[in-house]
Amino acid sequence: MNTTSDINAPIRILLLGSGTEVGSSLLSLSKEKSEFLWLCPDESLLLDVARREELDAMQFDVVIDALSLRYALQSDDVKLQATLRYFNEQASAPLIMISSARVFSGNKDAPYAETDEPDSTEPYAQALIAAESIVLSNPDNIVLRTGWLFSGQGDDFVCRTLGLIQDGVNLAYKDDLIGSPTPVSDLVRVILSMVNQGYYGAQNKGVYHYCCAEEISWIRLVEAILATSGQFDPKAQVEVEAIGDSFPEAQESSSMQRQSLSCRKVFNHFGIKQRPWRSKLRNLVKELYKTS
Repeated sequence: MNTTSDINAPIRILLLGSGTEVGSSLLSLSKEKSEFLWLCPDESLLLDVARREELDAMQFDVVIDALSLRYALQSDDVKLQATLRYFNEQASAPLIMISSARVFSGNKDAPYAETDEPDSTEPYAQALIAAESIVLSNPDNIVLRTGWLFSGQGDDFVCRTLGLIQDGVNLAYKDDLIGSPTPVSDLVRVILSMVNQGYYGAQNKGVYHYCCAEEISWIRLVEAILATSGQFDPKAQVEVEAIGDSFPEAQESSSMQRQSLSCRKVFNHFGIKQRPWRSKLRNLVKELYKTS
């Protein structure tokens, strides 16, 4: 909440994970927005207990955790959890943690709501669930879960798939997931809206879900990337195969896991509407072909 005397002062945001996919997008997509002042401590500082006084010296209005999504894959993720615990206990500013639909097992036959209990037993999900629990122990904080993120940068799934298509490699994936692809740029829009509204007095806290509109299976997403690629490259004609198609009896016994989220709460509380992902995918693929 805004407690400064200067109403025109920028919102000071302490960003954990400025080098991550979400963190770098937050910085690049808000560089023209003078209402935000970004503080980006080095990752080594965040994980070093002995240097906590350097964090104490920083003045900030809100903390964004864009690091847990990546650090949940690390063997020493407890170091980041200790940092989150520190912010809960010492910092007077609220924290927004970016989490994932992967905290759920996928066994529900409908999109997950914020009231559903995370139940995945995968190590990655367990690390995220532990981090969420720490963050939510402070009633002023927010956990924002999202869907299948793509940005078209680095080792992004869309980039990898396009590379295989351009190399003429046929694609084969297990078709056992349903989810909602979400451009990182759209997630950034949501995060910044939450920051703005919280800074100027919104009292909305707790767990929220945001992903783009339209569920799709994993194979159908690959086919959508291929179809979009074909609009810019007539030679993009590889085959897409669902692993397990040749074993129908095994396919029938396996159920689709749903990694999609209900997003009504974020609309009701923040007025944030879901956007379609297909137009963003097309623009992204077009840009990647222009620069390749």
